[in-house]
Order: sequence, then structure tokens, then C-alpha cells
Amino acid sequence: MLLDHALLTDPYPELARLRASAPVHRLRTVDGPSWMLTREADIRRALTDPRLTVERTQARAGNGGFVLPAPLADNLASRDGTAHTRLRRITAPTFSARRSETLHPHIRAVTERLLAGLAPRRQFDLITDFAIPLPLTIVADLLGIPARQRPALTHWTTVMVTHTRHDQLGQAVTAVHHFLTHHLTHHSHPTDSLLTSWTRTHHRITPDELLSLAFQLWWAGIENITHAIAHGTHLLLTPPHHAHTLRTHPHLIPAVVEELLRYSAPTVLAAPRYARQNLTIAGTPIRAGETVLLSLASAHRDPARHTDPDRFDPTRTRTPHLAFGHGPHHCPGAALARIQMHTALTHLLHQPGLALADPTGPLRRRTSLRLHGITELPLTHAPGTPEAPNVRQAACPAEAPGHHHRGR
Repeated sequence: MLLDHALLTDPYPELARLRASAPVHRLRTVDGPSWMLTREADIRRALTDPRLTVERTQARAGNGGFVLPAPLADNLASRDGTAHTRLRRITAPTFSARRSETLHPHIRAVTERLLAGLAPRRQFDLITDFAIPLPLTIVADLLGIPARQRPALTHWTTVMVTHTRHDQLGQAVTAVHHFLTHHLTHHSHPTDSLLTSWTRTHHRITPDELLSLAFQLWWAGIENITHAIAHGTHLLLTPPHHAHTLRTHPHLIPAVVEELLRYSAPTVLAAPRYARQNLTIAGTPIRAGETVLLSLASAHRDPARHTDPDRFDPTRTRTPHLAFGHGPHHCPGAALARIQMHTALTHLLHQPGLALADPTGPLRRRTSLRLHGITELPLTHAPGTPEAPNVRQAACPAEAPGHHHRGR
């Protein structure tokens, strides 16, 4: 089947059909012929299957598409085996749940500062005025990037998040590549920055590896959070207006974050896997070197795993989603991402009179087989001082019961 428009713009009906009729589905994409898995159980197993690898060197010729330039492409998400384990050991302590929780007060302060700056305005764009600046500030702080150098980084980050063409994404990647290279080689880093921590503690890390880790933190740590906040805000402000319930019951927000990650996570596909050998998945033979795509969006709507999966349920208490992956490549920044989403939504919902500027209008989206993002979301609110959220009643995301996910 050739990748069609419907699968890009509104994938869920087509994915439901494929789960029932072709759980291992032959697909032609810009990357060449691929197999796409659509059932949650198959996808969960594939994420830990040693017969599949993220290393593109195992792919057959013809698997092209957009490829990061070296050394950016050689990163934590594209390595397996001992190379992956070594880099994982370098990064894991800095993104642990306990370490991430120490950043909670800073994340809250950044959130409050951004919203205070928006308070005098009747209308603002959630994406460019809040959902990009929040994770961008956190990432820039972690990397020790001085404030005077951030306007350029902000510009190219905005291009990355809102781009609609490969050439725009390529320009952003090239610009940030040069920016981070210059930052790493020409500036001293604060003693509390991740770059200092990684180089001081792990002498075996190479300059190229340091650059690739910094770039991966910039890309994954900003793009995914931005789109997750946007999807969540849009959903909570759309009838039946769950926002009102969450304002009065903030202890529900950690569970709602997990449900949002299941129901509307921006990441549609996991990173491609490549077959190391001939194998069979759900009765379908796959040859060595062929590409295997794992549809996380389909897994999250699989009725074999989730009850009434096409309904957003803010009271759902158990949400075993795969938004952060599973197994060796489980996202190391999951705890930090949860804290940012929890904090952002808690404070946004306490903006007086917050509403969608155009509740019935079409959303401006950036859609691809890999990621679905909202690129513009105008909101209105009552100008003035934001209400103070009762954050003490809400459990920390890293401590919320029933929402821990195995990493390795």
C-alpha cells in the first residue's frame, strides 16, 4: 500500500482497519518499502526484540528520507549494544526521576514567568509564546547556553517545530549543528551544566558524542514537549471542557497527563527498526535488512490493551502507554517531560477565562507518518494576574501511583 493522505492527516480510522485486517502491513514511504506493525502486543515485543536494531547500517539500500548529518546521526537513539549501553550510562543519572524532580521549582518559575508576560494580552499563540519557550529555556539552561545567545536558537527551534518542508528542517538542523558546535568548542560551561557533568564524570566521551547528545536533547527535549503541551491544551479546552474539572481537582492532573500521552501523543511512530536476520512477526516473514515501523499511535488505540480506546477519559487510572518507548530505548528524559507537562497544564488551566480563540476553526498542523504536531494555537484569556494554581494538591508526576514505566 502506498502511504496515503488519510494515514497522515487522520490515521486512527485507517489504523483500526489495519489492526483488524493486516497487523503487519506492507507500506511504501519516502524511506522505501517497510513493514508497519499496528497491534500493541506486537509493538511492545518488537521494542525489546534483539533481532531488530535501530542502527541504519543494517538497513538495505534504498531506505533514505531525511537523515541527520554526521555526527548528529550517531546518537543514543541510533545505537545498540555496548555503544548504546555506554552512552546510556552517561546520561541516565542526569535524567533520573530524582534528579528531574530537583528541577521542578525551576520549571515552575519559568512557567510562571512566561505566563506573567502574557497576562496583559487578550490573545496569544500557545506554540510560539509558551509551548516552545518553556522546554527551550529548560534545555538551554541544562546546556549552559547564555541568555544573549538564545534568540538565534529560538528562531531555528521555531522553524524546527513548525516546519512543513524538508528543506526548512534541514536549514534548522544545520544552523543548530553549527550553533552547538561553536558553543561546545568556544565557551566555558557552567559547573552545573550537563556538558560539564558528562565530560567531567566520563572521560571516554568523545567531542562528537557530546555534540550528538546535546543535539538530541535539543531536538527531542523541545519538539515532543511542545507538541504534547499543545495537543493536551487543545483537548482540555474542547467540549466537554475537562479544564474546569481539573481546576477544581488538580490531583487528577498526573493521571490526565498519562491519558493525554496515550490518546494524543505527538509521536506517531517509534524510531525505525531494521531486521538483523530473517524473522517472522505475527505470521509475516520479514527479510534481513528490511525496515520495521512501529505505530505507537495504533498501539495506543488498540482495544486489546485499552478499554474504549478512542475515548479520552481523564479518570482512566491505568494507562500503560508507549509514548516514551519501552525496553533499552525507553526515553531517558521521561521524568523530566512529565514534570514539564504537569506544570505547564496546571498553570495554563488557571489562566482566567482561558479558551480557544476559534473553537470551530481548523487546526494548523504539521503532519507526517512520524509525528503529528500543532503549529499554531491562538488562545484568549482575561488580561490580568493569573490565578495561583493549587499545586500542593497535585502529586508530582514522578511519584504518581500506577504511572511508572520500565526503562531498560
